[in-house]
Amino acid sequence: MSSFEIFSKLFLQQFASNASSPSDSISSFGSQLNVSMGREIIRTPTYFRGSQDDVLDWLEILEQRFKMANWDDELKLRCISLHLQGDAYKWWIQSSEKINSWSSFLNAIKQAFGSTKMKELAFEQLRCYKQTINQSIAQYYGKIMDLCKRIDPTMTDSIKLQYLMAGVKDSLKLHIALHDPQTTESFLLYARKVEDTLSFTEMNIETNRYDEHEGIAAIQQPLSTSHKAAKQRQNYSQNNNRYITQGSSYTSRKNDLFNRNVPFSDTSRKPSFKQSSIICYTCGTPGHYSRDCTRPHFD
Repeated sequence: MSSFEIFSKLFLQQFASNASSPSDSISSFGSQLNVSMGREIIRTPTYFRGSQDDVLDWLEILEQRFKMANWDDELKLRCISLHLQGDAYKWWIQSSEKINSWSSFLNAIKQAFGSTKMKELAFEQLRCYKQTINQSIAQYYGKIMDLCKRIDPTMTDSIKLQYLMAGVKDSLKLHIALHDPQTTESFLLYARKVEDTLSFTEMNIETNRYDEHEGIAAIQQPLSTSHKAAKQRQNYSQNNNRYITQGSSYTSRKNDLFNRNVPFSDTSRKPSFKQSSIICYTCGTPGHYSRDCTRPHFD
């Protein structure tokens, strides 16, 4: 559906059985919408309290609501007191007798509560305003257009376009300049296309980098595992050789002990006794046994 009118027409054709014709149904639907919006404006006013609020922002919101309700200037002026509180309401009580039209009300309330340096401050901000890194082109466009409106509501489209081009990001400026937009609407349209294209390209680059990193990691992992296994085998071989060498050395030392010609005496295999404690029963002299005695029984 390309427009709200088409939607309204199809909607009423489907559900409004008592309607005499589609055009009458649409007109009736629009009237009911205006009445409902008018009641909403009266029931929930958009309040302005004076110096503590921004008068331009308040007027912009208020005008949008009045437009949706399809109110004329006379009806706006008649109901404006419902939207004023505090200092703004006191000002209206004192000044309402001198205000006889909606345009005079707008000028009077801007003079009463608008900053005397409002245009100068807005112009200085517009002159130095630059699109930030994380600011979308739509946000940047809305900010520039708002500042232009604050400075001069009748500012030409060509001057607005110059401010838009002056503060846009460098990554977008070259592409937009090549397109050479002639209106602010064409600037926004082409800038959004460029922004979307660059975002898509950056996303693809990041995806490719991620895939490349994952591929390298997948290749390096088996190589690292193979290298680790080879290192473990090398350590195992070195440890095994060390154990074999130690075992051979131990066996060699053990064999040396058995192969030595070390004389073993009987005393090393028998308990040792003092020679003086042995007495020969044949000759009665100490130092040997009777079986080893060489002396005759009788000398």
